[in-house]
Amino acid sequence: MPRLHKLRRRQKFQYNVNRRLLNKKKEKLPRIKCDAIREAWDERKSLNENLTSMGLVADTNAHKSFHIPSGKQQMMPGSESDEIEGSDVQPKKAVVKALEAESKEAFKSKKAIPHTMPKELVKRLTSFLDKYGEDYEAMSRDYGNYNQETPSQLKAQVSRLKKIPQQWIPYLKSRGLLTSSSTSEQEETDFEILPR
Repeated sequence: MPRLHKLRRRQKFQYNVNRRLLNKKKEKLPRIKCDAIREAWDERKSLNENLTSMGLVADTNAHKSFHIPSGKQQMMPGSESDEIEGSDVQPKKAVVKALEAESKEAFKSKKAIPHTMPKELVKRLTSFLDKYGEDYEAMSRDYGNYNQETPSQLKAQVSRLKKIPQQWIPYLKSRGLLTSSSTSEQEETDFEILPR
């Protein structure tokens, strides 16, 4: 019976690596990106102690006393408690409030700025709009419609393009359909659409 060998690479000593500096680098704490957590962080405490003092939890699965209340429990009076269950530490409410405010702002800004469409798709749609205007039936029969999109799909894509100001406004300006009127009282973002 043939002897089976373990397939493993031969260990080699790396002369170019300074292990002492490598280990020191591992011991260093990473820079905390969140301002609220960085300001409230106490280097003398451990990770879990820091997070519980802030009112946060590192791992919800491992934290047995962490309980997410149901909808009915939230509606009951006196359901909110300032303390985390199973601990005597008062959480720093400022950290939690700052994180909530930051997440709301990020959500609003993400919602306000739509994702841009790919350049090739914009180029194709603008060429269709130049050729056919708003006639989506003719667009669907065009030779350039190599994806064989239906008129309703093309209409949806054009309406999506119209909702993205970073791509729609330059198209209108380049075709002479839009003029920017900037006076001392009005902002530069005010536009008037000219008839075709």
